[in-house]
Formats: sequence, C-alpha cells, structure tokens
Amino acid sequence: MKTWRQRLAAVLEWSEVDKSIFVMLLLIPILGAYIASIIALQLMPNATLLVHLEPLHELLKIELGLLFGALVITGVGIYLRKRRPTTLWIQHLATQYYSLSLITCSYYIGTLTFCTGVVLLGAPVFGFILLNRRVVWGATIVSTIALLGLTYATAYGWLPYAPAVIPPTNSATNLIWVNLIFFYTAPHFIVIIMFADQILHYWRNREDTIRTLSRTDMLTSLLNRRSIMELLDMEVARTLRHGPPLTIVILDLDHFKRINDTWGHPTGDRVLKEAARILTTCIRKCDLVGRFGGEEFMIMLPDTTLAGAATLIERCRAILAETTILADNGDTIHISGSFGLASNENRLLLSTEAMIKLADEALYRAKAEGRNRLELALPFA
Repeated sequence: MKTWRQRLAAVLEWSEVDKSIFVMLLLIPILGAYIASIIALQLMPNATLLVHLEPLHELLKIELGLLFGALVITGVGIYLRKRRPTTLWIQHLATQYYSLSLITCSYYIGTLTFCTGVVLLGAPVFGFILLNRRVVWGATIVSTIALLGLTYATAYGWLPYAPAVIPPTNSATNLIWVNLIFFYTAPHFIVIIMFADQILHYWRNREDTIRTLSRTDMLTSLLNRRSIMELLDMEVARTLRHGPPLTIVILDLDHFKRINDTWGHPTGDRVLKEAARILTTCIRKCDLVGRFGGEEFMIMLPDTTLAGAATLIERCRAILAETTILADNGDTIHISGSFGLASNENRLLLSTEAMIKLADEALYRAKAEGRNRLELALPFA
C-alpha cells in the first residue's frame, strides 16, 4: 500500500496531460480564494478605506472569468488524458494560463509585493521538478516579461499602481492588508514547499535505493563483486598505514554445478541464498562478506591474523557442512564449501591482487585435497 508521500511523488510519473490538469487543479482553489476575499472586502463596513470599489469589482469579474477558463482547460485535459496523454500543447496552455492569471491579480493589488516574489521565485522551481522544462522556461520568460512590463508601466505613470488598493493610513488598515498579502501568499507557499520537500525526499530515497542496488547482489543481498573489491582496496590501504593484519577468504560451494544440473537453477539459487545467510550469521559484525562470482564468495576479516581467521572460518565451514536444502522433488541436498585463506600478516605491502591470488591458490589446493576444507596461504610462501 502506497504512503501519502509515495502518492504525492507519483505525480512525477503522470502523463503530460495529467500534469496539465494538476496545474489547473492547483489554480482553481487559488482563484476561488481570491474571489472569496474580493467579495469579503466589498462587504466590509470600512471597505472604502481599504479599496477602490470600481477596480475591485472589475477584478472580481476578471477572476470569475479566469476561474471559468481554468475549468474549461481542465475539461479539455480530461477529454485528452485517455485519447492523447502525451499532448504537450495543453501543458504550455495550462502553465501560461496559471502564471498570467496570478500576474493579473498581482497588478490590481501591487506587483511589488511579498506574494509576487514568492510566486516568481518558487513557481519555476516547482515547475522544473514537475513539468517539461521547455514549458516552464516558456511560462517563466513570458510571465517575467509581463510582470516587468506592468511594473515599469506603473513606474512611468502609464498605468496606475495597485489600482484596487487604497494606501493604508493607519495601523489597522495596514494590518488588514498585511494579512491579506499573507493570505494570498499562503496557498503558493504551502504547495511549493510541501511538494518540493516530498518530491526531493522521494528522490533521496530512490537514490539511496539505487545506490544500494548497485552495490548489492540481487540474489543473495550480499555485497556484489565490485563493492567487496572497493572495500578490500580501502582495507588494504588502511592496514598499510596503521598495521593490523587483514585476512581474506575465498570460498567455493562444492559441486554446485551438479546441484544446478540435477535439481535445476531455482534450487541452486536457494542453495546460494542459504549459504549467504550462514556466512553472514557466523562472521563478526566488523567482517564483510560478498558474492565474488557464481558460487564463489569472499569474506574480509579486518584486524585478524591468519590463525585467528582459520578458527573463525573453520566454524563457518562446519556450520555450512551441516546444512541441508530440500529440493522441489523432496531430495535432501547437502551443502559444503572449500575455503582459501590469505593474510598480509608480517607483509603489509601485499597488494589487493596479490592477496586474492594467494587466497585463490589456497582455494584450489583445498579442492584438490578433497573439498569441504580450508587451506592457508602464507604471504611468504
């Protein structure tokens, strides 16, 4: 079941038309709030001290027309969403309509307001997250030109600045306009902050998941070969600087090809997963285990001598040898592994490649000696 955060972030996966409808569904309640505030201002006893009623009445008609237009665009989007869901022109239309509707309102109450600044800065950022970037660039350029044009026109006296507003003459009327500006700002601020937070949270989680998947073997959930090799390089470098020995183990599940050939690859996969579980549970918290390839695993034992590692790995070998898996046909499959150990004890200059080569040679010796055993490779051998 999806969480509300996942549902919110899922907007990113919507079609172009659905995103256009979404933009209109954001605009419609905003226009509704503007219309309600205009009506409330007209009905206030001291309305003539706050607003010029004629421009305000004109703005009310414009806002009603804009609301009707938003409903029409929404209806067109609903018509197209199943027939032509990738239609981009309606996203251009919806975005331009959204921005120019807000600029129209800002002209009547003042283009140089806190509300205008929040929308001008926040809406493009929100748009770049949600919408086609060309659409957002187009709307941003047009709305910025329109806003600058209106602002400079009022500065030169070609148009009246904030024609619906009577400049406050006392703290009471000033407070009313401050509250109104915050009222107009709140919907944009809340929507932009909420969506940006949740979508970026979703992206961070997705990036963490992708990072984890890139470092993890899908079948066994262990570190994959690349990850264990990177960590091994880091650990070899650390031992070179600080001195505690490092031991690595390469193990190979015995007769694994026969398991696949006899009982099938699904049973072989179960064997690999069970072997991974056993290896993970029998090592220490500071140790690391990864899938090295096929039926091979690597165990990294930091700050561990060869003798200490042999004791630990012998316990792992014994537990693995006592483990059985039931095949789909009811056959009992016995698991065992051959282990090769190598350490840089008394020879810290050993490279990663040299240690792997030594462990690999010890592994082949364990196989040659009858399997289900461990063999040590001394660094000076």
